[in-house]
Amino acid sequence: MDSPQASLVQALELLEALTIDRTQAELAQAGVEIAQAVTGSRIAYLHFLNEDQATIELGVWSRDTLAGCGAVYDRHYPVTVAGIWADTFRLRRPCVHNDYASTPGKRGLPSGHSLLVRHLGVPVVEDDLVRLLVGVGNKPTDYDDDDVRRLQLVARRVWSVMRQRRQFGRYVDRDNRFRQLQRLDGVCGLEYDRDEDRLTCDGMFSALFGSIVPAPTTLDGLLELVTPTDRAAISNALRGIGRSQWTTRLTCVRPSGTPFPAELTMEFRARELGRGVLGIGTLQDLSNELVVDDLRRRAHTDVLTGLSNRRRLDAVVREESGRRDRDDMTAVHYLDLDGFKPVNDSLGHHVGNLVLREVGRRLRERAREDDEVVRLGGDEFVVVQRGVADAADAEVLANALVAVVAEPMTVLGQSIRVGASLGVALAARGASLEAAMQAADRALYAAKAEGGWRWKRAPYGDEARALL
Repeated sequence: MDSPQASLVQALELLEALTIDRTQAELAQAGVEIAQAVTGSRIAYLHFLNEDQATIELGVWSRDTLAGCGAVYDRHYPVTVAGIWADTFRLRRPCVHNDYASTPGKRGLPSGHSLLVRHLGVPVVEDDLVRLLVGVGNKPTDYDDDDVRRLQLVARRVWSVMRQRRQFGRYVDRDNRFRQLQRLDGVCGLEYDRDEDRLTCDGMFSALFGSIVPAPTTLDGLLELVTPTDRAAISNALRGIGRSQWTTRLTCVRPSGTPFPAELTMEFRARELGRGVLGIGTLQDLSNELVVDDLRRRAHTDVLTGLSNRRRLDAVVREESGRRDRDDMTAVHYLDLDGFKPVNDSLGHHVGNLVLREVGRRLRERAREDDEVVRLGGDEFVVVQRGVADAADAEVLANALVAVVAEPMTVLGQSIRVGASLGVALAARGASLEAAMQAADRALYAAKAEGGWRWKRAPYGDEARALL
């Protein structure tokens, strides 16, 4: 029989061949065969502990073991029914049973298992969890301390390589998912060595510009794919003029001459080895993104006036209601035109539509940039005034809106004048904007009742409810 030293050398030589190039199944099978060989055993197994640490995944046996028994794969074999062969898990140390049949409390073996005469098992413990059980059996002579050391060496090496293989697999999966996202989003990765003027593009370059276009290897090569008006800015940025991190929109050109919108993002950092600076970035085709943005904008835009529509107003109500990140208030200006129906009836809907467009333009022009101007439909409009300090602030805008609507306008040679009845209500931080909308609507009808062409603030009781 081989000496312990020779067996150890044999184990090391076999274990050296275990690398992450193999699959998990191949590593496990190779490991169990090595375990049997270096201990002079006739059977061997390798089983995994599940995360619950209450069940064992019975899954890998040596070829000799399978030739003599009908072992069955079991993904959740309960530890509670496992015999003393699983004591290595319970005790978290190697266990030797040189007279298995006479050992007290041996209990049963998994269904189909061959007769056990002698048994040696070792666990692999990591992060206070048992990860792996490796066992051998039926050696012609008793198992000794040398067998234990050899089996522990095999178990630790197999688990180490399997863990690396799992990590590598996760990295590969993550990289594959990233590549898939790149394909879906049209993103090309870039690396630019500023000192050597060396540009490297990943495999997604051909997806952006076509396979017949060679990937540029220098800054000038990249600039040839950019419209002339954008070249100076890109050149200055990549050559290090300005910030170390930046994002810019540009227009790229495909070989067919077709331009497409893109976004270039770069971050420059010191090289990890040696001197110099390395730029890491992405070039993204924004064509699909802009299409989606345009569809989203259309979905929230009134076709006639170009203002926000009711759907957008609903979103604003959700956004503003319950906001607690600021101390100011929000004012709702609910507006309905006066004198519009006679214009529409006498001059026709075409003229009426032009009047509505003009009113929308005036409201948008008079409101502040952060305010939301909405056409609800017909001749009803809403202005959501953000950042209101007090009631006087809202009253200033209410006066301005009524005044600007009342100014005369000329439409298709016709001098036309309409007015506005407007109700205004305030909503404090965290209050319901929907309640303020209802209060402003009631105030609007109060202004109508007084003859229109004016604004009214919501009655104290209504506004107080909006302020809750």
